[in-house]
Amino acid sequence: MKLILCWLGIWIFCVGLFAQNTKDNSSYLFDEFQDCLIVYKDGRQFTAPVNYDLIKKHYVFKDPEQQEKEFSDPELIAVLRIGNRSFLIGKQEAVEVIQAQPKFNVIYTGDTRRAPKKISYGGTTQTASVDNYSGLTGTGLSGGIQDAQR
Repeated sequence: MKLILCWLGIWIFCVGLFAQNTKDNSSYLFDEFQDCLIVYKDGRQFTAPVNYDLIKKHYVFKDPEQQEKEFSDPELIAVLRIGNRSFLIGKQEAVEVIQAQPKFNVIYTGDTRRAPKKISYGGTTQTASVDNYSGLTGTGLSGGIQDAQR
C-alpha cells in the first residue's frame, strides 16, 4: 500500500512539472525577428529583420548593429513582406493581407492586463473590486469613490 502511495505521489509530482507553462511571454508578434522586404510607396525597397511589438503597437527592426529601432515615417511604407506573407501598416495594429480580391485581412492585437489596484495596508490586487469604499465618521456612515490610480 505504501509503495502504491509513493508511486502515486511521484506520478502527481511529475505531471505537475510537465504541466508548467514554459512559453516565453514575449510582447512581439513573432518568436524572433523575421527577415523582411520593406516596400515604400515611392518604390524604394529595403531588407531588415522586423517584428511587431503588440504592447507598443508599432513595427520594430534591427539595424546592422543589432539595435532595435522603430520606423520614423511608417505611413510611407506600402507593404512589409515576410516570407510569403504581406503586412500593412495599420493605425495602431498589425494587418496581414490574406487575400486581395475580395479583400480579406487579419488584424493582430495584444491583450494587456490592467495595472494592479491599491488596497489597504499597502497591498495590490487585480481581481478584487476596490473602486469604492465606506467608513464611519462621527455618528453616521459615509461613502465615496477612491481617487484615480496614481
